[in-house]
Amino acid sequence: MGARDAATILSAVTSLSLYEDLLAPGEKLELAAGGRMIYVASGEIAGLHAGSAAFGADEATLAAGNDGATVLRWELTEWSVEDAKLSAHIELDPWADYVMRCETGGGPAAGPGIGCVLRGELSVDGEVVQPFGAWVEPAELSGRGLFVRVVLVLAEDADGDAIAQGTVHV
Repeated sequence: MGARDAATILSAVTSLSLYEDLLAPGEKLELAAGGRMIYVASGEIAGLHAGSAAFGADEATLAAGNDGATVLRWELTEWSVEDAKLSAHIELDPWADYVMRCETGGGPAAGPGIGCVLRGELSVDGEVVQPFGAWVEPAELSGRGLFVRVVLVLAEDADGDAIAQGTVHV
């Protein structure tokens, strides 16, 4: 097997998954180590308020605030998962550094990823997606909805607006 074959095999097992965590007041979310982004859709968790995002790679325990929280969580793993809202295989160069970026609204995605409608509705590749519905990027979007997405871009291409980002190594 040549180096190119090994790269193809490695890239085929990288998955980006989106989870929706509905947390009661004070409830804790236990997170294993690994590249992830969280976005607070409502409430508060670990000092982050609605509309905020944070990148993390270390093991963590996050507690919801007094009103609970709805948290969208994207995780980059080397395996597929069955309990995610949406999981997609992402082709990445295993020898490159990537940035995981959380973006809201705006033009086309800067790289592969997963988006989620927050309010309103969007047409995604001709299909209507309503609040908390998800899709795989890149996609053609239209409509009057508010959305959030997490995309992976090469570290050298990570310029631009993002509400949170962090470097991941695959």
